[in-house]
Amino acid sequence: MNPNPSRVLRLFAETQDRLYDGDTIKKALSQIARHTKDKKVIENCEAIAELLQIEFDQTFVRNDVNQHFDAVKKLQNHGVWVKDKYKEIKLYTDNCDPKWFFALQEVTDVQLDRLGQLVSLLSAVPDICDLNGNVIRPNDLVIYPSQDEEGRPYEHYGIVRATHQGYSIAHFFTIETIRPQGRVAEVGLGYVYFSPYKAEWLFKERPESVSDSQIEARIDESRKKFIAAKDKLWNKLLYNCEHWAREMVYGEARSTQVENLRTKKST
Repeated sequence: MNPNPSRVLRLFAETQDRLYDGDTIKKALSQIARHTKDKKVIENCEAIAELLQIEFDQTFVRNDVNQHFDAVKKLQNHGVWVKDKYKEIKLYTDNCDPKWFFALQEVTDVQLDRLGQLVSLLSAVPDICDLNGNVIRPNDLVIYPSQDEEGRPYEHYGIVRATHQGYSIAHFFTIETIRPQGRVAEVGLGYVYFSPYKAEWLFKERPESVSDSQIEARIDESRKKFIAAKDKLWNKLLYNCEHWAREMVYGEARSTQVENLRTKKST
């Protein structure tokens, strides 16, 4: 038995050097956090950071599944690189007194096994979430916080649609809506517009018994109607974005915002 444990101890140190090399794990965790608001994913990232006693940037930028999986791949490749070095230790432990490495081996085994488990959990497809961390699904009603012409809070409604390019938002608006501070016009010519989903569109409610094909057919029909129409169809009180969105989802044009406004005025 070799009385000199230096080679084994150096390999343990080199394994840890690889683990923390170049802040690879910290950067990958930051990349994941920048591109998802999925609470489970962020919790897994936080667990990795706690395990390694590191911190990472959790500033969210936008939902991006490709960026997420790119970061996960970096974590997986880094883990393989670290374990390749750790495997070398076993070549020397048979000729070394366990008193020098047993405790190190125990803690390193737990550390690397736990890290591998947490990284494997990140390989699942993350949920698309809004800024509040609410999961977004196709056909959900979502809202974009805005203001009316009097500066009162106003929720601009949309419907989540699934496309080959990812989620998009179908929403009804008028060109006159685009004003300073995002304030909503009283009347105008209405348009149905599709825009890429962004996390600023906040979850409002999820319909239970409506099919995707029903909503699609209603949206197509409404677009044809608006294209052929000559009258101004947008009206903040009579037919606004919420009227349209609820009609597409539930088959009934209704605005809870207008109802609440009228209730306040009558009391």
